[in-house]
Amino acid sequence: MKLRAALGFFTRLPIGSAPLPPTFRGVIVWLPAVGLIVGAVVAAAVKIAGLFLPAALCGVIGCLTWVAVTGGLHLDGVADCGDGLIVEATRERRLEIMKDSRLGTFGGTALFFVLAFKIGALAELAGTTPDFVPLLLGCCLAGCVARCMVFVAMRVPTARPGGLGEALHEGVTARHEAIALGLAVAVAALNGMRGLLALGAAALVGLFLLSAARKRLGGVTGDVFGCLVELTECAVLTVCCITG
Repeated sequence: MKLRAALGFFTRLPIGSAPLPPTFRGVIVWLPAVGLIVGAVVAAAVKIAGLFLPAALCGVIGCLTWVAVTGGLHLDGVADCGDGLIVEATRERRLEIMKDSRLGTFGGTALFFVLAFKIGALAELAGTTPDFVPLLLGCCLAGCVARCMVFVAMRVPTARPGGLGEALHEGVTARHEAIALGLAVAVAALNGMRGLLALGAAALVGLFLLSAARKRLGGVTGDVFGCLVELTECAVLTVCCITG
């Protein structure tokens, strides 16, 4: 089952021991559904934590759950993009830096602020939304919309032929892109005005990152996709806090 394969690659949820498919063909199209599941798990963790802990610690628990469920997969992209996109260097050198497993100052700073944004936003949501449904819808909105933005990123040329960024394109059609867009709009609509504003914020943040990647790297990489997910999640959660 492709959804199971997507959960097996993009999360650390216990899905059994069935072997994963050798390619991404037909798997990546389930990414928005993965985002909905991740958001639901995080919302449940924040709600349960709220029964025993103050809102500030609920934010920490929620962020920890987010990292645990995804295995920190996208955070690696944040660190690599922080090191590679911000530094002044040639395109080739930036790609070398992003491929290096060592964490630099810019990458560490980027990681800190992304995690801080998530902790703060989840803490605010835990403190201002006592009902579970608004919290659930907000977390699912962040998880889903952020992963739908990956389909937008697929329109940008790859900067490293043969890498993960190129592999993610495999099997994706215009129909899949339309479904992802429709799902993002539907989840946003369920959140009312804050959902539509969050969708706009995610688009602005995503387009800014993709523009920087195209200018500085010549296109997207797997790290850019991961960074895109994390940054747009932060953007959506921030809008949810502002709009209540």
